[in-house]
Amino acid sequence: MNETGNEKTGRGDRPMPSFFFGLLLLCASTLMYEVVLTRLLSAISWYYLAFVSVSTAMFGMTAGALVVQLRPSLFSAPQVPRRLMQASFAMAVSLPLTLLTMLAVPLEVSRSAQVLYTFLLFSAIIAVPFFFSGIVVCLSLTKTPYPVGRVYAVDLLGAGAGCFGAVVLLKLIDAPSAMFAISALVFVGAAGYAAHAGEPKRRTRCLLWALGALVLTVLNASTLYGIQPIWARGGLDDRSQLLTEIWNPISKVAVHTPRLAMPLMWGASPRMRRIQIEKIGLDIDNGAATDIVRYEGDPAKLDYLRYDVTSVAAQLRKGGEAAIIGVGGGRDVLNAVANGFRRIVGIEVNPAILDLVSRRLAGFSGFGRISGLELHADEGRSFLTRADEKFDLIQASMVDTAAATAAGAMTLSENSLYTVEGWKIFYDHLKPGGLISFSRWYEGPEGSQTYRMVALGWAALLSEGAADPAAHLALLSSGPVATLILSNRPLSIEDLSALREIASEMDYKFILMPGEEPRVPELRRIVAARTLGDLAALKYGGPYDYSPVYDSSPFFFHSVHLRNIPMMMRSVWIGRGPLRALAFLACFLLAAVILVALTIVIPLWRLGGAPAADRSRLAGGVAYFIAIGTAFMFVEIAMMQQLSVFLGHPIYSLVVVLAGLIFSSGLGSLSSERFRFGSALTSRAPALLSGLAVLLYSAAVLWVIHHYVALVLWQRVSICLVLIAPPGLLMGFCFPVGLRWMNTLGQRENLAWMWALNGAAGVLASFVAIIISMETSISACVWMGSACYVLAALVLPVSRRPEESAISSRAARAA
Repeated sequence: MNETGNEKTGRGDRPMPSFFFGLLLLCASTLMYEVVLTRLLSAISWYYLAFVSVSTAMFGMTAGALVVQLRPSLFSAPQVPRRLMQASFAMAVSLPLTLLTMLAVPLEVSRSAQVLYTFLLFSAIIAVPFFFSGIVVCLSLTKTPYPVGRVYAVDLLGAGAGCFGAVVLLKLIDAPSAMFAISALVFVGAAGYAAHAGEPKRRTRCLLWALGALVLTVLNASTLYGIQPIWARGGLDDRSQLLTEIWNPISKVAVHTPRLAMPLMWGASPRMRRIQIEKIGLDIDNGAATDIVRYEGDPAKLDYLRYDVTSVAAQLRKGGEAAIIGVGGGRDVLNAVANGFRRIVGIEVNPAILDLVSRRLAGFSGFGRISGLELHADEGRSFLTRADEKFDLIQASMVDTAAATAAGAMTLSENSLYTVEGWKIFYDHLKPGGLISFSRWYEGPEGSQTYRMVALGWAALLSEGAADPAAHLALLSSGPVATLILSNRPLSIEDLSALREIASEMDYKFILMPGEEPRVPELRRIVAARTLGDLAALKYGGPYDYSPVYDSSPFFFHSVHLRNIPMMMRSVWIGRGPLRALAFLACFLLAAVILVALTIVIPLWRLGGAPAADRSRLAGGVAYFIAIGTAFMFVEIAMMQQLSVFLGHPIYSLVVVLAGLIFSSGLGSLSSERFRFGSALTSRAPALLSGLAVLLYSAAVLWVIHHYVALVLWQRVSICLVLIAPPGLLMGFCFPVGLRWMNTLGQRENLAWMWALNGAAGVLASFVAIIISMETSISACVWMGSACYVLAALVLPVSRRPEESAISSRAARAA
């Protein structure tokens, strides 16, 4: 029962169902915008910026809450219903305008102070819809008569539904069109708020605006040349020669018209003759390329493929059985065909690409003509874990290259393919004498990938008990690419002879060969390691980290640490490697610091004239809400990172973790209405229990990942939700209980600021969490989150005088 005693309407003649309907749709739309924004950012910027969409959402909503705090005259009780309607309507209008403006701003790094302004401008633009959403949510939580636990539960449940809604939307239409669809949904929510405000005419107008937004959605989705990104990776995308374009939750695949051109070669032999083939170019997220080659069933016409260093392992095991991780346009599949493999299992994580090569463009790719070919839409490590067969060759050529660094080589670059645990799975699925073949870049700043790949193979061999790992490895290079070949048995005399013959014919360079001392200093340090501890010490031995990567901190592409920032500042502008990734992180972090500082510092000016007792309580409240905001974001980011390895793609972990945490926190918030506290001691219990639950999650998660990675995707998603739910449920108590306790201490006029501080802390914590995970481990980030919950419990303010304690106790029981 609420304050008025009217459960049906909530206050006077204001209908409560329309209020909750509007809140539900607005919160669902906010999370849908956040997920779709993630997809857009990965298509227009160099690195997968899921954390930027998360932090920008927190910043925008924090700024909205701050307006509610600083301009109370605009949000008096009689005005609140209309302000809810106006702010939700403004959010709906701002979404398409934000899309148009965002797509017109090129985002790139350079040696200019202008870069900081560009990042500030870009961050401010994409925060505008979140700003209006923040006003609505803050008003709903702090200025309406409804129970805060129930309001917060509807907020979180709507947001959780929005996570899954975004995935469905991106399966149906492209990301820019999805923004118009989200705008339509917010207009419908605004209509709900109009009904709550008792303004039927405005409700009708909002519904007409929603219909207009849906029409724009259909029109934009029906053409290739509507509202689409024109700036990508700092360059102009003129969309010429575009055959079709496919968006899905994990990528944007641009398909170009067929043409005659030189074949795409990763590490071409200097002796390759110039030829032309008919091909269809695929561009993934404007950052990676692969080709679909016309194949008419004659393997002899594929002879040119052997002039690439990535094809060497297939030539050593002709006629065998192969597993190809990362089918792409089918180049490695055709190479296996050219080498007479009788069975080829292709594994591709992107269903859009697999659909193109096997169905929509099957007549061009010729995959239907290949006997013994079996294709699977799955993540490579997960599929092989479930497979009960062994292979002569397991190959991954440039998998997670520019597309992954565009969609992962920075913050959510956790990759299950490039960890020691992953390579042990590959090792176990080899026939006796079988080969693992991985290829990576071998020039410029990205050359560190090859050395780390060698350390990864060396660690896997040591873990499997190999007495002399050097006898199992060979590394060859051509041009910018190197290929590592690893066998579960020492390479035979026949293998070594064949390798030398191929290298001589193709003019490849041997970087590492059994029985020969490596000429490269970095490799000499790696092959000198006799234990896993020796390999771990490589993390601190130079400007780059060449130590092997494990599931506990699976950042294969992150090889430059904070201690090397001076070196980063001198060479960050080279190439697209880890240094450039750190530059993007630094720019966004600096922009976030400036924007968030404004939301914290400005309200502090108001504290000077407050009584000392009020200042003390307010300071405790500030510390509490900053602590729980920081803790929640630490835990959320760490869960995304850890479960990305388990689920196989960052977007899956983003959606599952957001939805799981939001749903479970929503249930916790709803349950908090039954929580009764009579003192600060009992009000501290939720934060303390949250810290404990987070620790228990940390203790269980890696064991679960390793034992259940072989399950299919929906089963892994279910297990993730089971892992997430207990800490999420308890974490959901902390915010509403904190608000209610501050209210009992006479701080009602500062509740909006408390909400704003909670969000502001989350903005910076999202960046700090990433740094902690990459510099130490993901588990350390989880532990920090747990510690922040304990700190929140300790700093929660208490009543200073006995009479105040009695009043607070009675108010708490009434709440």
